Amino acid sequence: MGAFALGYGLSARTHEQAAAPPPTPSVVEQIRAELAGRYYRSVPAAVLNAASVASMLAQLNDPYTEYLTAPAYKLLRQETSARYSGIGATLMPATDGLLVVATQPGPARKAGIEVGDVITRVGTTPTKGLGVAGALTHILGPRGTIVELRLLRGRRRFDIPVQREEISAPNVAGRLLSFAGRRYGYVQLDSFRAGATPVLGNEIRRLTAAGAKGLVLDLRDNPGGLFEQAIGVASLFLPSKDVIVTLQGAHRPREVYTSTNTPPLTSLPLVVLVDRYTASSAEIVAAALHDDHRAVLVGTPTYGKAVVQTIDPLVDGGALALTVARYLTPAGVDISRMGVLPDVRATDRPGPLDDVLSVGLAALAGKTAH
Repeated sequence: MGAFALGYGLSARTHEQAAAPPPTPSVVEQIRAELAGRYYRSVPAAVLNAASVASMLAQLNDPYTEYLTAPAYKLLRQETSARYSGIGATLMPATDGLLVVATQPGPARKAGIEVGDVITRVGTTPTKGLGVAGALTHILGPRGTIVELRLLRGRRRFDIPVQREEISAPNVAGRLLSFAGRRYGYVQLDSFRAGATPVLGNEIRRLTAAGAKGLVLDLRDNPGGLFEQAIGVASLFLPSKDVIVTLQGAHRPREVYTSTNTPPLTSLPLVVLVDRYTASSAEIVAAALHDDHRAVLVGTPTYGKAVVQTIDPLVDGGALALTVARYLTPAGVDISRMGVLPDVRATDRPGPLDDVLSVGLAALAGKTAH
């Protein structure tokens, strides 16, 4: 999943002649214009002059800019909503296809899909080079239907059928934990779909009312989602006008996004857990809370997806997932090569205990002791 700032309107164009409607541009012409006028980098003329959409997009070497058919576009809109029909797995692009980085209670777990599996084929469609949004639209589908997946587990390849079910999103899991004689709130956010901000906010209120003296926000295995939700979630913790992220691109003015809350929802001490699958919108939040000195980051360096997409409708009913900007953290850092670096490095060891969470609670105890 990528970070999508869903845009449903194309630029209006005025026409001096009103006698006859202008001819409808072809999809190729429309995508060519979008790349020339809105892509986050300058596009060479040789790429723009390619004869087909597939040829243009392939030459960009950008896995996040892709063409979606009308049915795929419809499914993607559903996938970013608060409820959708799918398999309940968090996926990230990998060399051979789509890497399973997390599963939630639901179809994927029931079918035996495991973290670390790579989905190499959905039905008859290979996932290698398919693109993030395009691959997801092949996996999503009507509730109760079957999607056939080919998995790579180690060196073994095998096929597995998965029955799609309705998935509630975002999935927020919260609970009180006792550590070093104090009670702390732990809340895990698995994605930044529609509704993430109010759902997380309600859970923080509940934990605070129950006596939490500090908070652990777990963003491990969180692949991101809607850009607007990243701004909303970061704003729960930051005072008004604190910088969250800066966007910049070849065809857009520099935009600085700041917190919208006065005061923030909570001022409790905060620790954020991250790992190599914390990506996109989740990285925006982690970096903002770190750079604004609001939270201690614990875990391993994050994924390093530092670009933002819009989803733009096309004349054929499909859409273009278009990279329109790269982003910088409040400290002005481009994380595309290294990810967001934690303050305290920690990894889980084999066994029943969550070592990263234990380290995070220790860091939180250190903050609350002062």
